[in-house]
Amino acid sequence: MAFRTYDEARDLKAVERMWFECGWLENAEQAAGLKDFLAAGECLTATIEGEAECAVHISPGSMRYLDEKLEMCAVTAVTTSRIARKQGFAQQLTARQLARGAANGAQIAVLGMFEQGFYDRLGFGTGSYEHQFVFDPTTLIVKATSRPPARLDKSHWRDMHAAMMGRMGWHGSCSLYPPELVKAEAVFSEAGFGLGYYDNGVLSHFFWGESRGEHGPYRVLFLAYSNADELLELFAMIKALGDQVFTVSMQEPPHVQLQDMLRAPFRYRGSTEASEFANAHKSIAYWQLRVLDLVDCVGKRTWICPEVRFNLVLSDPLGEMLEGDWQGVGGEYVVNIGAPSTVRAGPEQQLPVLHAGVGAFTRMLFGIVSASKLSITDDLSGPAPLLAQLDEAFTLPIARTMWDF
Repeated sequence: MAFRTYDEARDLKAVERMWFECGWLENAEQAAGLKDFLAAGECLTATIEGEAECAVHISPGSMRYLDEKLEMCAVTAVTTSRIARKQGFAQQLTARQLARGAANGAQIAVLGMFEQGFYDRLGFGTGSYEHQFVFDPTTLIVKATSRPPARLDKSHWRDMHAAMMGRMGWHGSCSLYPPELVKAEAVFSEAGFGLGYYDNGVLSHFFWGESRGEHGPYRVLFLAYSNADELLELFAMIKALGDQVFTVSMQEPPHVQLQDMLRAPFRYRGSTEASEFANAHKSIAYWQLRVLDLVDCVGKRTWICPEVRFNLVLSDPLGEMLEGDWQGVGGEYVVNIGAPSTVRAGPEQQLPVLHAGVGAFTRMLFGIVSASKLSITDDLSGPAPLLAQLDEAFTLPIARTMWDF
């Protein structure tokens, strides 16, 4: 395999061709955004006869762990051309990019998956379920009223990025540092538009989405707010669109249970089921994460109850894929979950032993799936009393990224 760092002058056209082949680009206007996207991070390519045929792009960012911040390596694009499939390019490039992210100080890696299973081979574990709603905006139950919003277009990308970076946080929320990523996503949007509010000249809360036809559906892609009042004003603004728009599609914000805000949701789903404007509520886990720095990630968990101490035998598939100073986080450790939580080289005699793959351990660490459940469905095992202690120690709020990449 021949690998090389992406060079715009040499590789842009080849990567653009890949994105068209994958269906990620559909027209010249969208293709114009690819240059900005690729520049907003680091890209590594694999070549066949000197031509880039696979590319993996990463971008720096952060992820919240409760009230703490973890530096994040976001795997923002993995693309393989039609002639380079099943050659192992994507797996090898992604492994190398994870090592690069770790070298740059990232403590956690996050990505959106095309299908469950592939990125498990790189130590990723599946994240939380996300709820996707399609609803008639006139059925929103909102007491708040909305002011006339400001129109937003692609030229407002810096304002939108700043609002996303300053939005209200929660466990698992992700932020991507390069503003150009929002610029590119705005260009990639089909019939993209935004509506929002400026307070003292600063965009405080907004949504960016896509529209289709006279009656929609409209699709919300970005949503930013810094408090409950701003969120309710955005919902009031969306409700006002119902004079013309029949359906709006959006991901449930982490601070509400959206079904509570819909009038007669079962009736509307049933009565519109066969319609072009069918109301729906679907749940799916489409993002994954994995630890890059074990000590830092475990250290974010402050547990004020009786300490949980155990030996950890952690496996990481990257150990067999990488050469150099960083080869993943596999090894034997002594873990203490307490105030503070710590990790050191192990083992220690007479402590219970937890065996885990890095993906399963990360899922437990973030409270996505309990240790007891992971022992049934994933690569994690240990004595029942230890699993019960870990279930209690990692009972956390639902992790929600709310920034797709």
